[in-house]
Amino acid sequence: MFSRLVLVLSAWALLACSATGQEAAVNAAAAADGDEIVATVDGEPIRVSDLGINGELTRLRQEEYQAKVSGVESKIAEILLRKDADRQGLTFEAYLEQEIGAKIEGPTEEQIQRFYDQQKARIGRPLEDVRAQIERVLQQELVRQAHSDLVAKLREGVDIKVNVDPPRVEVAAETVRVRGPETAPISIIEFSDFQCPFCRQVQPALAELQTLYGDKIRWSFKDLPLISIHPQAQGAAEAARCAADQGKFWEFRAAMFASTKITPELFQSTADGLGVNSEEFKTCLASGRHSEAVSADSEEAAALGISGTPAFVINGVLLSGAQPLENFVSVIDRELARTER
Repeated sequence: MFSRLVLVLSAWALLACSATGQEAAVNAAAAADGDEIVATVDGEPIRVSDLGINGELTRLRQEEYQAKVSGVESKIAEILLRKDADRQGLTFEAYLEQEIGAKIEGPTEEQIQRFYDQQKARIGRPLEDVRAQIERVLQQELVRQAHSDLVAKLREGVDIKVNVDPPRVEVAAETVRVRGPETAPISIIEFSDFQCPFCRQVQPALAELQTLYGDKIRWSFKDLPLISIHPQAQGAAEAARCAADQGKFWEFRAAMFASTKITPELFQSTADGLGVNSEEFKTCLASGRHSEAVSADSEEAAALGISGTPAFVINGVLLSGAQPLENFVSVIDRELARTER
């Protein structure tokens, strides 16, 4: 009887351990996805996704990543500079003076005048009143640029591996406003506003990416009209979707970003110029049938912590703002190397 009781109790213990292990495994998997259980109420789980703070958490992860990258790059620079100082038999301070300080002559009168002319409206004072401050600002920029150039030169031929992986976000796949092969190793999802000047400003860099990478990129478009400051952005987004219904989204998109004045009249004239069925386009736009879809894109952006335009998600990596070409290239090249490993 005793041995049978021991067997029964042992069986229950194994089942309990098994259940606990399964629960732990589920929680571990959820934690890996960033959606772990953070509380329970009478056994009912509360997950991170239930808290309505996904956007805030994404922004915090981005800030953490940027802080790490900034720190890593600063430390790499220090190591390279100190190694070169040691090679030349100089103290670190003497080395910096020789390689940077002694080579900077200070801002020229032309540079001071140009800076003042560019900032005159904001400064609101005569040049002679602010000359000393402008000289300090320009001097600091010259030092920063000289430091950056020196570090870039020292990095050449050095085996440097940075193991800080950026946080990644999941974005629902676009099925209509997309171009590029499904097998492309790079996915770029653009959240944009047709009335946004910064979205227009970044277009040449985006066009250059297509030239550089071709079929390695699959490009998707999402709407994020900032209607509080761009009154025609919502209408433009809906009009672009109406053009997409007739297979002319990308052409319509290009026309919107090529214009500095977005108006309802432009929507129709652009559609007519693209050869779409004019009556169908008018009916589509008047019906507002794409209004909810535009709002859904905006809600998705908010959940990702995206509040401004343009914003890009490159293989899950968020890149915000009208970034220069080299910043896109840096992320894409890193992702290509990652996919090839």
